[in-house]
Amino acid sequence: MPLATATLRRTRRLAAAALLAAAALSLTACQNGGEPAPAASSSSAGDPTAADGGAQGGSGGEPGKGVSRTGAGKTAATGGGGQGGASAGNKGVGGTWVGTLKWLTEDKLTVAPKDGMEQAFHLTDSTKALGAAALCEAPDGRVHTDGSGYGTTSCSLADLRKAARLGSVDVRVTVVNGVATKIAEHYHP
Repeated sequence: MPLATATLRRTRRLAAAALLAAAALSLTACQNGGEPAPAASSSSAGDPTAADGGAQGGSGGEPGKGVSRTGAGKTAATGGGGQGGASAGNKGVGGTWVGTLKWLTEDKLTVAPKDGMEQAFHLTDSTKALGAAALCEAPDGRVHTDGSGYGTTSCSLADLRKAARLGSVDVRVTVVNGVATKIAEHYHP
């Protein structure tokens, strides 16, 4: 392959990677209706979760109850707010979000709460996807949910990606260090 062709391809890849990075940062850079997030305090410098609104749980693990954001110094009481938290040595946000599943890239999706910021997360082979009806169906054709109305049928990552492209499936996403560990569809007939 000629050197000029290889250089052009490398440049295109770098430009695409920069564009994706900028898009990912823009999803978590603003809060409260487009206001820029406050600068991280010096105690959180070097912690990437502080700059991108990493959330810490404020009420013993119940989604959407008294959530505080690291570095922001504000409390949000929205129904889909993130919580959990990232410790100092971890890379990426952690918490639980409830909202609509949306597509970003092949291995990166977002969850968009009704009130609050859209949160991006990565998929891995260990991400557990649980459906009720829209994400995937049970082999017996019935809807299987837990006591909270979230699906319990195991789905594939391909099912998850397909649902994200539709942009109409409500889910609860649990994220650890920027990676989704569990995504469960909220069933509503």
